[in-house]
Amino acid sequence: MKYPMFKVHIDVNESLKNLKKVLKSGFLNEGEEVEKFKNSLIEYFNHDNVIPLNSCTSALTLALKLSGVSHGDDVVTTSMTCVATNTPILNLGANVVWADIDSRTGNISPESVANSITSKTKAVICVNWAGNPCDLIKLQKICNDKNIKLIQDAAHSFGSKFKGKHVCHVADFTCYSFQAIKHVTCGDGGALVCNNEEDFYRGKKLKWFGLDREATKNEKGEWKGQRWEVDIIEAGYKFHMNNISAAIGNSQIRHYDRIVDLHKTNARIYDSAIEGNKLITPIKVLPEAKSSHWVYTAILHESVKRDSVLEHLNMQGINAGLVHIPNHNYTCFNASFKTLPETEYFAKHQISIPCGWWINSKDSNFIIDNVINSVNKNRG
Repeated sequence: MKYPMFKVHIDVNESLKNLKKVLKSGFLNEGEEVEKFKNSLIEYFNHDNVIPLNSCTSALTLALKLSGVSHGDDVVTTSMTCVATNTPILNLGANVVWADIDSRTGNISPESVANSITSKTKAVICVNWAGNPCDLIKLQKICNDKNIKLIQDAAHSFGSKFKGKHVCHVADFTCYSFQAIKHVTCGDGGALVCNNEEDFYRGKKLKWFGLDREATKNEKGEWKGQRWEVDIIEAGYKFHMNNISAAIGNSQIRHYDRIVDLHKTNARIYDSAIEGNKLITPIKVLPEAKSSHWVYTAILHESVKRDSVLEHLNMQGINAGLVHIPNHNYTCFNASFKTLPETEYFAKHQISIPCGWWINSKDSNFIIDNVINSVNKNRG
């Protein structure tokens, strides 16, 4: 389509230069490029405890493991997300417990979370829908009071902020995605940010079989001593990022702010255009939050025929649609089925349109004009 929902941002020349260096070196595993990418994230987030990984799914799995989640435990989570948020719970043998969302925000409801916690609960997962930060202070307080961990799925929210800081400064664990269609991509990749030093150091070991790679290898990936002198106390995973992925990510370091700012700029144009419109309402953003607007999501009035609107927009070359659908309707989650009225309402009336860095002001005005016209024409 002329106006796609997602488009990969890659500085091709810089990326090819980085990849050529990696391929000529003969060392493709975790090494200098990963170290450079990690340091760029540390600077961008202003947070030292960053662990680069091969995916956000791995970050979520590691966060659950660090939270003490194991077979038979409960994890309270949202259904309104990508299935990748919740499959790690099942894969650890734990139980999914659905909390409802606030249909105005698309985000998990703190009140529903509080009502869903039991003595079996080990963690809560929240997702920042489309880059819109959850009510992180309320959620963290609930978790602190119950002595459980808050895991923030920030796959949509690179560049999102809460109370003036990047969102990773609030939750116990924050999981970022650098998958192909995110603000910043490594082809595929992720990162885990830990707010506890002990969790951070344990996480660094668990992401590579149980070995602290920084302690055992130098930045080029060469062993500092003899490998048979190293012991593994706790078995871990193969979740580390490699130099090929990091080389792609490093091509975008100087573009971080520009990418996120362009998403925000287009979202402001949409906000201004639909202000006061009773048929279409942007999702609510908390006063203390700043969304990075991975996509732009709005809620249509009940009288509007949503599917007809989407069909019309698609015919205009606008890739409008539903980014995710509720997880609790998937068969693999049958054991956890629960009625979630706010989630169902949001799912039925939500619409997302592209607002990324590839959309200029002329494009964004064309898109939102078509959205408004289509909504007006498709009232029940």
